[in-house]
Amino acid sequence: MLVKPDGLSRGLAPEVIRALRQTGLEVEPVGRLHLTRQQVERWYPEKLNEPDGPLTLTYLCEGPMLLLAVVGDDALRRAHRVKRDVRRRWGTDARRNVAHCPETIGERDHERAVFGPLVRKER
Repeated sequence: MLVKPDGLSRGLAPEVIRALRQTGLEVEPVGRLHLTRQQVERWYPEKLNEPDGPLTLTYLCEGPMLLLAVVGDDALRRAHRVKRDVRRRWGTDARRNVAHCPETIGERDHERAVFGPLVRKER
C-alpha cells in the first residue's frame, strides 16, 4: 500500500496503518518515495493515454509517498477494502484520495519492480 502525497502531507499515514492493522494485517513501513515524472510514467504508463492522466501523473510527483508492506491471509483483497474505506473517509477528490494499493498479484509485482530500487528506508 502507498500513502499518497496528500495523505502524507495531511498526516494520515498513522490512520492508514491503523486501519490496515484493525483488519488483522501486519503492516511495516518500508520507506519513502518521491517519484520523478519518468518514474511515475514507468509505474502508471496507462495514465499517459487517459484524458486527465497527465494531471494524475503530476500529482503523484508533488511530494513524498510512504510505501507500506502489508502481510496476511488474503492481503491484497483486505488491503483493497481498507483503501476504499480510507478514500471514502479522507479523500478529497478522485485524485487526492490518500492511498493506493495494487489489486492483482501482477500489479503488486510490477510495483515492487518499480519502487524497490527507489525506496528511502524509514528510520
